Amino acid sequence: MTASFLRRTLAATACALAVAAGPAALAQQPMQQGATQQAQPTPAQQAAIARDMKTVAEYRLPKDFFTRMMPVIEQIRQSRISPPETPNMSLEETIKRTEAMPALQPILQHNGMSAREFVMGITTFGLTSAVMQHPAQDSKSMPPLNPDNVKLLQSHQAQTQALIQAMGGSEGEGQQSGAPQ
Repeated sequence: MTASFLRRTLAATACALAVAAGPAALAQQPMQQGATQQAQPTPAQQAAIARDMKTVAEYRLPKDFFTRMMPVIEQIRQSRISPPETPNMSLEETIKRTEAMPALQPILQHNGMSAREFVMGITTFGLTSAVMQHPAQDSKSMPPLNPDNVKLLQSHQAQTQALIQAMGGSEGEGQQSGAPQ
């Protein structure tokens, strides 16, 4: 089975953000590490990644994040939508690529979510959960996480794990399952 849309979208964005965070963050993204090493970003891209990382770390997830995101993820999985390739793209470029996906738009519209909300939400969720799982490694080179997001994930641990599972991922479960999907 191929990787789900959400997992690959999150991975592409998180991979780009991880470049700025350094090797510790890359260790959390074993599938993407090889791709990152093959396509190193330019200095301008690195500066954009640093800005994007700050934007993602500061972005505030809505209180109903899990309630809104889970149905979107399930519908995307059931539709077997493949994500756009977004290596070394800025957050804005990733959002624009996501907006340009005709198969995804009805799902987002049906769930009252824009491509921006989707990309920002899933990327913020992924970054926050990864840093929370390994704070000593990842937080050294990261901007501070939005404390409201940390509280949201801490108070919804079952939903956090369910979302990670629905995305087909092992981000929140350490590095046990690095096998390709």
